[in-house]
Amino acid sequence: MKTETINKIVLNNRNEFILLLESNGEPMYQYVYREAAGVYWDEKQKGFKSTELKEWTISDWYFHIKDIVRSSLNIDLKLNEKTDWENIPETEKTKIKNAL
Repeated sequence: MKTETINKIVLNNRNEFILLLESNGEPMYQYVYREAAGVYWDEKQKGFKSTELKEWTISDWYFHIKDIVRSSLNIDLKLNEKTDWENIPETEKTKIKNAL
């Protein structure tokens, strides 16, 4: 299993949740959409993103994206101490960090 480091976590102005990768990813990451699970590869931003957040919380989406990427692409997404957080509430940040 390959490991990718998440260098930034963003909730953008379109209410999409994005996990940006330190490595900028690989072309084959685009195939994550085949899982039909609401997870997509954003080639411009070099990260995995959600559809627009509606019922699920940020932490729900974080764990969902991690699970889908792991099962479909055989990639383990990891945070590091330098991961940047943009527009993420402290409560959601804490839920994600405490699950490590």
